[in-house]
Amino acid sequence: MDLVKKYKYLAYTFLALVVLVTFLLSNLLINLIINGILHTYAIIYIIINLILNFSMFYLVFRLIQIAIEKESAFDEIIRQKNASIEDLEQVETVADIKEFNTDEIIQQIIPHSPQNLTKQQFCEKFLANIAKSSSLVQGLIYLKNKETSEFEALGKYAYFSTDPIKPFYEGDSLPGQVAKDKKLINVVEVPENYFKIVSGLGQSKPRSILIFPIIEKDEVIAVAELASFTPFSKDYEKLFEKISTLAGKIIVKLK
Repeated sequence: MDLVKKYKYLAYTFLALVVLVTFLLSNLLINLIINGILHTYAIIYIIINLILNFSMFYLVFRLIQIAIEKESAFDEIIRQKNASIEDLEQVETVADIKEFNTDEIIQQIIPHSPQNLTKQQFCEKFLANIAKSSSLVQGLIYLKNKETSEFEALGKYAYFSTDPIKPFYEGDSLPGQVAKDKKLINVVEVPENYFKIVSGLGQSKPRSILIFPIIEKDEVIAVAELASFTPFSKDYEKLFEKISTLAGKIIVKLK
């Protein structure tokens, strides 16, 4: 754009010079005619010069027009580019909203007709539906035993270990801490001694663990532990915080 402006200013300068030279030659021609000292060859010379100057005038005028047209075209390209960027940002924003609709995902996660399920069936379908809607690769749900106050593993997803899953009390281990504090924990850097994901490809340590309480009437009745190879986003944290009480209301009514 700076080059176009420089080009335009240079063209204006030449145009001013052409107009000045043309004016001076025209004035000289008039004076020579009035004084009667103008010879034929001089008249021809001046006419040729006038023609050349007018030609230069037209050429410079066209150059100025071209410069203005190029500048306008350049401004239009910049305007369209900025408009395209704004449109793209709006599309991305709308896409993000459409991609993560909390209420819609919750409807997909909560099993249909839960009243026909046992607690264990509900928990396992609940975990399986979470896997369909997220990057979950392994999951456990611990249900609180009312008699012992221990949280015992009930629902499992993709858990293949032959070792029994140890129960825990409130405050014991990460799941126990979640039960005590009634707050979700999202662990990005998983400890070395944490459990491994077993699949046909072998054993791999999860990169992210998200643990959230399942609450009914301000009491933690269960704890869900989710493992993934990719970190759970803030959107999923909000989703599981919201789904916590919904799942709690259903579980307490099941056998």
